[in-house]
Amino acid sequence: MPVAQKLRVIKSKVPSSRLRPKVIKWKDTHIIRQHSFIAPVKEIITWSEELDVTRVGIIGDMNSGKTTMANAIAHVIHKFSKVSWAIRHFDEDDLLDFENTLATLKPANYIMIFDDVSFLSAKANKKQLEAVKAANTKIRHLPGGQDVKIILIYNYHYNMGLDKFLRMADFRFFTTVGSSEKDNMEKIVGTKNMKQVMAFQVMRTNAVVKKKFTFKLSKNEPFSYTWRKPFIPVLFYNQSSLRFIVSPTREWMQPVCSDCAESEGAESEINVDTFVDESLAKFGGNFKVAVKLKLFTMGYATHSRSVVQALRYLERALETKIITMDDISKRMDLPETKTKLKKKLDGVLLEP
Repeated sequence: MPVAQKLRVIKSKVPSSRLRPKVIKWKDTHIIRQHSFIAPVKEIITWSEELDVTRVGIIGDMNSGKTTMANAIAHVIHKFSKVSWAIRHFDEDDLLDFENTLATLKPANYIMIFDDVSFLSAKANKKQLEAVKAANTKIRHLPGGQDVKIILIYNYHYNMGLDKFLRMADFRFFTTVGSSEKDNMEKIVGTKNMKQVMAFQVMRTNAVVKKKFTFKLSKNEPFSYTWRKPFIPVLFYNQSSLRFIVSPTREWMQPVCSDCAESEGAESEINVDTFVDESLAKFGGNFKVAVKLKLFTMGYATHSRSVVQALRYLERALETKIITMDDISKRMDLPETKTKLKKKLDGVLLEP
């Protein structure tokens, strides 16, 4: 008869303070570090560095913060990425006419935000949907022969609210999870994550009603966020794990971002004639060169025809043989410029 063995409980030697979620400060607001909005967007950036096309889905009810989050994601990408990105907003009609939409784009790396495309299948016939899918497969080959990087952000109301091919995503953000979405969510995130999904449903409802949402730092230590001041609760899924994050507005992160504001249809808030005159006085012709470089990163080629042709020749050459830009820059004596801004912002920029 086997001798009964006593089970010994091994207590963790890790202090409870180390298991407690860490609270950090972002600007003037406290957040739980694991809820960082920057971290998941940096995952998207890393993914996009390896792949030409990255797909992001933002799923939730109307007025749940999808468009606001898409703008915030785009802002963090173009601020933290080593790659220059142009941001463009599109609607359902642009997606239905996707091939012509792509034809209007200049060669550049794009963050393409498609807002509210939930009922595309209902509005399009089979031929139109097939055309949209076909255009999606060659999206990185923009007119002019240049291959670029694309980040697609689709906003829609529920998980099955978009064609199966189009709703495939490398990353998903959920601003709400509807009562009828349980089976769909289980298919996407797996049974093991459903407890977290159900907790999110309750939290999101309480957030709207009570204007706050709460997490536990420890058994008797709650931590609360104020609803939309500036955060909303969100579920983030990266194909392997599901976690809570909190999403702010782009304006809270950076009140003034001209790149983002222009993509959202904003107009200049200062006298541009005065600004250009003052900048030319500071930098001379170099300011015009700087403007051309900035426009180029946004997809606008304003250099002379011969320069644009030379650029396209160089790009084709780099696709034909392995030639490193580092070797070319050394051969042409073009070292990287390292400098700091010495001119102060003044003049029309300081006017109220």
